[in-house]
Formats: sequence, C-alpha cells, structure tokens
Amino acid sequence: MTLSRRTLITTAASGAFLTSLAPGVKAAFTAPGTAAPRDILVVVFLRFGCDGLTMVAPSDAGEYRDKRPTIGVPSSGADAGLHLGALDGVPFFMNRNAAELKALYDTKKLAIVHAVGLPTDTRSHFESQDMMERGWLPGSAPLRGGWLTRHLIAQAQPTSELGAVAAAADVHVSLHGLPGVVAVPDVTQFNVTGGDFNLNVIDAMNEGSDRAAVSARETVSMIRNVQARLRALPDDEKTSAYPAGGFATSLKSLAKIIKMNAGLEVATIDFGGWDHHYNMNLYFPGHTQQLSKTLAAFWDDMKAFQDRLTVVTMTEFGRRLDENTAGGTDHGAASFMFVLGGAVQGGRIYGKWPGLKPADLREGDLRVTTDVRQVLQEILVKRRRESAPAQIFPSLTYAPLDLMASRTTPSIK
Repeated sequence: MTLSRRTLITTAASGAFLTSLAPGVKAAFTAPGTAAPRDILVVVFLRFGCDGLTMVAPSDAGEYRDKRPTIGVPSSGADAGLHLGALDGVPFFMNRNAAELKALYDTKKLAIVHAVGLPTDTRSHFESQDMMERGWLPGSAPLRGGWLTRHLIAQAQPTSELGAVAAAADVHVSLHGLPGVVAVPDVTQFNVTGGDFNLNVIDAMNEGSDRAAVSARETVSMIRNVQARLRALPDDEKTSAYPAGGFATSLKSLAKIIKMNAGLEVATIDFGGWDHHYNMNLYFPGHTQQLSKTLAAFWDDMKAFQDRLTVVTMTEFGRRLDENTAGGTDHGAASFMFVLGGAVQGGRIYGKWPGLKPADLREGDLRVTTDVRQVLQEILVKRRRESAPAQIFPSLTYAPLDLMASRTTPSIK
C-alpha cells in the first residue's frame, strides 16, 4: 500500500501516529523514550486450548488411564513420558516430544505450574482469551486495556521505540491501549509498504510542524533507526538451530530485536493450533516438538540476556479429562504454564494438584487451583519492579508462588 499524505493526516490522532508498515506490520508511535534497561518479559500465548494433561501428564494409573485409554501419556514403555517429579504426591511426566524443555527443567531454568487458569465457567475460546489477556473476570469492574498495558503505564516510565512489541501481524489484546506498541512479525522486513522509496517520499512530504507531519517524521526516523541497528549486528552472527514454522520465525525476529539493544521490555507472541478435538496422537506430538525446539533455540540464542529474561506461556483453558470418541479432547478448564528464565527457581512443579476423581473435578474438568494472574503478578513484582499489582489485577490479592528469585523487593501497595 502506498501511503499518501491524506492517509498520514487522517491516521494521526491523540498525539500518536498510527500507520500500516509492510504487510502485517502495524505500529503506533509516540516520542521515543530513554528508559533504563529492565528485565525483558516474553509472553507466549498457546492459542485454542493446549491440553495440560498431555503436555505435563500425571501418573497413568487410576482415573487418568481409565479416562484416556488411547491418548494418555504412559509412565513406562517405549512411549513413556519424561519423569519430572511429584506434585502433592502424584508423579508427573513431560510429554516425550518436549525433550528440549525437559532438559531446561533439569537445569532448573524451567518451572511448571499445573492446574492453572482463570476461575470462570466459559468454555469459549474467544471469551477466555479476551478475559485472560485483559486480566479480567466476569462480574468485576471494567478494566482499561490489557494487563501488560496497565503494567507499563503504572511504571510511569517511557519506553523506547521498540519497548513493547507484538511479534504478530496485529497488537495483542494484552497490549491494547498502549501508545508506542509495535506489531511486527519479522523485524528484517520492518519498513513501509513499497520499501525505502516510499519511506523517502513520506519523509520528504512531511516537512511541516503540524502534529501529523511531526509524527510521520518520527515514524520514518524509527524505521531507519531499526534498519541501522539491524545492519550493525555482526555479519557472522549465528543464530541457534530454530526449526521451521511461523512461531520460530517470530521468535528469531524477537531475538534480533533483543540483540539490537533497542530497549525491549515486553513482547507478546502467539503459537496457535492447540484445539485438538480429534486424533491427538497424530497432531499433538508435532506441535509439541515445535514448541519445545523453538523455545530451546530462543533460549540458547539469548545467552547474553538470560539473566534478565523471563518467558512465560499461557493458554486460555485446558481440555476435558475424558477423551472423546474421535481420539481427541474437548474444551476444559485448568491447564499448565511454563516459566523459563535466568531468575526462575525451576526444576519443580508449582501449584496445588486437585486430583482426578469425580468429586475432584469441576463438571468433568481439571479444577483450577491457581489463578493464572498469580503467576503473572509474581513475575511483574519480582522481575519488573511492579509495586502496585492491585492496579494491574484489581480483584486479586498478591500471593506469590515463590517460583521467581527477586531482582528487587518493592513495597507492595
């Protein structure tokens, strides 16, 4: 798309400039800031309900094996899961297709939270995703923007040009309402539609002092700055062995942004396709391998930044305990979270295991015993210097699981 001056003027509003860059790249810019480096938080959303009972499976005895006769993860034999240890006396096993994540768990860089989710009754993908990204529950007072937006605004510190990034074609709900957030799936393609020729045209046609012209010049300056930082990366830069696929492409791009030292503070990224209603034994292994290999490659790529990097995964809900007649699982309740980072007190499973007996379940689903927001609160407080978690999640009392070492100990308001 060729950007005309009319487009530039009509898209400038409220002191910010919103434009479409290359296809799938959108950004809203304000004046760049000079915030000091802080911990980098990367939030990975496993869209459409990743099954925690297959990714991190309890012992295959009793209710688990009875309810999942063909898809259950065994604890012995050729297809056995990878032993993790116990939670509340129950042995757990990592899916055998997540060997790289198991290795990170063994080195205590990865922690697992089980039976985690939002305490709601909805089984709608889109309702659950929206609530989780807003950090909001039905019946609570309306909240402005996403949970990451509220956190960054509460910090009262400006972000740099690439301080908040959605590694996707559009800004995720968790970052809605944040001035300066950038959506870019591949930073190597960071430019306006039409490339440098159109970039120079936009720059030349916005020499005035009005708000739209100033915003346009700031946008051009930002794009050129990003391109210069990319060129400044070592020519012999070797990235880790990322697998094929869009998830890996986006994380590799995010790694470049981090290595550019462009001031990244928070980033969001999606990995979808977890809605396995049928034939899980065929589809779940490949998806799990891609998740495991990509996260491990990203972690290896971030050697110089691991001490101030935290990666957290979430999914809107888990799957039902009972496998269905199509060899899959339907929408459930609780699932799991992975937390990977230099400050993670890993090598263990956190949370409270509710059990799988009929009386332990909620309408046939694994019961939520840990609110996903508790995990996010702890990361923000201990690694991002958040002193007012009640402003981020107003209906939730701060109750850390102690899965993170603390960079600072702010006074919680």
